[in-house]
Amino acid sequence: MREYAAIPILDAARRCGVVINERTVGHREVEAKCPFCGDKARRYHLRINTAKDVYMCWLCEAKGNSVSLYARLKNISYSDAAHDLLGGSNLYQMPQAPLPRTPPEREPLPLPERHAVFHAMLEHLALSEKHRENLLGRGLSEDRIAQNGYRSLPKSRKARLTLAGMLSVFHDPDGIPGFFQNSTGQWDIAGASGILIPCRDRHGLIQGIQIRLDDEATQERRYRWLSSGHKTTGVRSGAYIHVTGNLTAAVAYITEGPLKGDAASFHDGDALFVCLPGVNVTDGLRETAAVLGAKDFIIAMDMDKMTNWRVREACKKIAKELSAIDGTRVHTANWDPLYKGIDDYYLAQNRAGQNRPLLLEAA
Repeated sequence: MREYAAIPILDAARRCGVVINERTVGHREVEAKCPFCGDKARRYHLRINTAKDVYMCWLCEAKGNSVSLYARLKNISYSDAAHDLLGGSNLYQMPQAPLPRTPPEREPLPLPERHAVFHAMLEHLALSEKHRENLLGRGLSEDRIAQNGYRSLPKSRKARLTLAGMLSVFHDPDGIPGFFQNSTGQWDIAGASGILIPCRDRHGLIQGIQIRLDDEATQERRYRWLSSGHKTTGVRSGAYIHVTGNLTAAVAYITEGPLKGDAASFHDGDALFVCLPGVNVTDGLRETAAVLGAKDFIIAMDMDKMTNWRVREACKKIAKELSAIDGTRVHTANWDPLYKGIDDYYLAQNRAGQNRPLLLEAA
């Protein structure tokens, strides 16, 4: 087994015919089309970590190393896969578009049904003191924490089974992301433990739930959607745009992540924030922004855009989407780069008793 780590995973992926985003070759994480879930058009959800020689799909959560990737796609044993990769085979397949799952993956239930189950689930959960301290440390008040509905997802399997079973008496969890039936037919809840963050539409309905993971040190991997798409009877979660703050505001800020937007909105007197699930995930942004009362949009992505060209390109894409709405004016916000996120900057300003305006430039 010690030999597996020495097998370059990018080489294994190419031998299997995995479609690689060649623009990302040479980076620590190479993007690829997921061959297991079919991925989506013009998307690369599979991340190939060339430093650790492991892979993970952000959509279906398939993961493993060089040998398991090769074995699964070739339908052979791990030992045969290791033999091929260690020199028994030098043949490379032509890159192939991944095939969709059979049967096709189910879509989550419509929003009203999702909201009903998610709301009931949160009503029956508590927020741990550890998680409360984390949220208070972001400058949120006790009242705002309660208002936003944050909760803790328990680690205990027994607690999850009890909660899922109780909810199933009054709601049908079939088709709700995060819920699945285990091998004994009991309803269960998937996902690693962490802070549950409701992601709401402009009417306050819970579209999906993000989890801020307890045991993930890497910032880029710290947030996951509550999803059970990788389970036999489960269903995946979508990636949703979160709307928070004063819906009648004339100015709306665009940032990444519901928790960041919640905190920034609170620090800025309930300012209107539209929170993307990722800097490059703009599906639905134009439609969401168009029905708000705001005509001025300020793109407030993290200040790592100063050094990260991908974030800068994402900001251009966001500006293009917003500029397509009649009568809108779009600006990009900058602030002291010592503070990465706009929530961090606002918190520091508030604690220092200062109110320095953001630096705006036409997008």
